[in-house]
Amino acid sequence: MSSLIKAPSRFKVPSYLIGPILILVIAMIYGSLGSEYFLQPSSIIFNTGRYIEIGLLALALTFVIINGDIDLSVASTLAASAGVLAKMWAAGVPIFWCCIAAIFTGFILGLINGLIVIKLGLPSLVVTLATLALYRGITQVMLGDGVVANYPENFVGFDQRLVIGGNPGLPAPLALFIAASLIFYFILHRSNYGIKNIMSGSNPSSSKFSGIDVNSVRLTAFALSGTVCGLCAVMITSRLGSTISNVGLGLELLAITVVVLGGTDIFGGRGAISGTVVSLFAIMAVREALVIQDINGQVQDAVIGLLLILTVLVPRIRSYYIEKRNRKKRFNEAQRNA
Repeated sequence: MSSLIKAPSRFKVPSYLIGPILILVIAMIYGSLGSEYFLQPSSIIFNTGRYIEIGLLALALTFVIINGDIDLSVASTLAASAGVLAKMWAAGVPIFWCCIAAIFTGFILGLINGLIVIKLGLPSLVVTLATLALYRGITQVMLGDGVVANYPENFVGFDQRLVIGGNPGLPAPLALFIAASLIFYFILHRSNYGIKNIMSGSNPSSSKFSGIDVNSVRLTAFALSGTVCGLCAVMITSRLGSTISNVGLGLELLAITVVVLGGTDIFGGRGAISGTVVSLFAIMAVREALVIQDINGQVQDAVIGLLLILTVLVPRIRSYYIEKRNRKKRFNEAQRNA
């Protein structure tokens, strides 16, 4: 009778979280060796402000990459959206409508990416590589070499505002990221669209036979990515208090690194919001630890690139040897049964 009673299973950390958690712990230890203030809650929370835009981009990119697509143009979409905001403000439009226009611009540019990929049947890598240059070029045409500033005081400094006061408090950007993470988690893991998203990425042909409109799912992911880019354009403009044509340059690589490091399969069909969230804080800890240790920017980029390579390579090597061991085991069993 006792054998029929199932013992409660122990909590296990998902395999895709082991890498980011390990990196996070090592980075925090390394950073604490460089400064006694590195692990203070106020310091950690303060440092999150510069990474929230990357985190939001990564949350949206998780959906795109799970579909088996890629969006290399997110930073350029952000820049173009910020450029629209800046030009409208310079023309005397109220800042609220400038922000709405920036978010809508991001939505349209993301939708354009998706339509080109789906309607023309082109690889998303090629399309978004082209729009990366196109959208950045449009931004440079709009803004030139000038700087748009003098935004209203009630708009600038969003990253300095606290939702919950006190020490360390809860800054508005971090609160927004937490809320966005919960919403994206529900969409991916608890909604029909999330299930369709994963199925479309794992096996598009079977999904079509199952009645799933794969093209609609992919288009929605691109549009969502663009919309989040527009939101990030508003946030980064508020944080910096000015707009230039190279705003957000290079953020696409960091955002993609966060997504892949968090366990989302670059070929689609597998991923989790929790992995993206933990990975963001791991990347943040690594970069801040290197800054504390006075490591230059080029080395920081090299370390992040190495982490990405190892994150992609190690699980595949592990899977190869596990499969090889299982084949050998099946072969030996077949030999004994023969």
